[in-house]
Amino acid sequence: MSEFKPSSTSTNLLSSGKSSRLMDMRNKSLNLHNDAAPASAQPQASDKSKQNPDLLLARQLIDQRVADILAGLPVGKQRSLFKVRYGFDPENIHLQPLAQLIKSLKIQHPKFERPSADMKNMLELTYNGQPVQ
Repeated sequence: MSEFKPSSTSTNLLSSGKSSRLMDMRNKSLNLHNDAAPASAQPQASDKSKQNPDLLLARQLIDQRVADILAGLPVGKQRSLFKVRYGFDPENIHLQPLAQLIKSLKIQHPKFERPSADMKNMLELTYNGQPVQ
């Protein structure tokens, strides 16, 4: 029996020159790990200081409710079951009017149960504070 001793110890089992497919997969995984920080997180932080506090409260309550709902669903079927039960994808929340989100998610808060005139105008906006198209 011949003894096989690798010339160098590395995390790669195959040398990079042997397989172009392996090299592509390795490059993709390295790019995913390097680009893990979301680019959209910074603009939202600066926008939050400019937004209406009632809008921020509504977004916080919606995010919390969606997280609670998704935590109660089976791991592999969260998106599909959420869509069946509530009529929209959890990723498409930003397209829905706040009034529809609050009603469908059954969010109860004194400001939303008996809204003032300003609150009614705010409830006609989308999750991101833009007018409904």
